[in-house]
Amino acid sequence: MHEKFVDMYDHYFDDVYRFVLFKTGNRWDTDDLVSEIFRKSFEKFDTVTHPNVKPWLMTIARNTVIDFYRKRKEFTYGQDPDVIGYSQTKVLFDEIELRNDCLKQSILTLAPDEREIINMKYIAGLKYKEISTILSKTEQWLKTKSHRIKQKMETFITICMEG
Repeated sequence: MHEKFVDMYDHYFDDVYRFVLFKTGNRWDTDDLVSEIFRKSFEKFDTVTHPNVKPWLMTIARNTVIDFYRKRKEFTYGQDPDVIGYSQTKVLFDEIELRNDCLKQSILTLAPDEREIINMKYIAGLKYKEISTILSKTEQWLKTKSHRIKQKMETFITICMEG
């Protein structure tokens, strides 16, 4: 069991780390949360029966981040995107020298649930099927929602680039 867990850890660590870093915006909280996520997954690893553990692991990651924000009594997770989770995304983007300011602004204009989908799809690299499992939605709903989010971002980026 330990060897399989280590293989899973090695294979998915970067995906989990990027997902959590995007949600928190700082490395200190991310390091703590990722440690907690893999501790939880280690404790329950022997109960996993499905061959693809990534959706299971990302569900643990998502729920751990939600619990992290719930424990902070200043605000409730999902309330205001400028206050919660993504408040330091600008700092994060600056730190990694993201040059496309219009893309950054378009992400910041998305609703929290839309950012969650973008995060899982493009930051964590999950497949539609995996995301639909995590969100308890149909894959078709997710594809439609993703398409609409991309259209929304495209419109914003076009306007941003023009003016």
